[in-house]
Amino acid sequence: MSFQLSILKILDGQTDGCASLEVIKQHLAVFYTSGQEWTVRVNRLAERAPDLDIFRQKLVAREPGVWNITAEGRSFLAILEGRGAANENIALAEPSPAGLISGASARPAP
Repeated sequence: MSFQLSILKILDGQTDGCASLEVIKQHLAVFYTSGQEWTVRVNRLAERAPDLDIFRQKLVAREPGVWNITAEGRSFLAILEGRGAANENIALAEPSPAGLISGASARPAP
């Protein structure tokens, strides 16, 4: 789901890891109207996580007025993008804290 990956990337890019739905929509509008680069990049990542469900898998938490990327979400994204430990064969469709590579920790809070 490239759309869900876009949301995950937007939240990961926020200083505190959270954004209102309005802010997320604004970022999505920019990404998807700025040419093919973003779409190609996110679709390539989506191929590695075909059964992604950012809410069911608890990668993003929804609270009234704001969505937050979780520590699991940051770790999952780091592994998916190859920013974590050595690129292993992992079950990207069903990430869980136990299934994440221990070296791919969440970005420290500012």
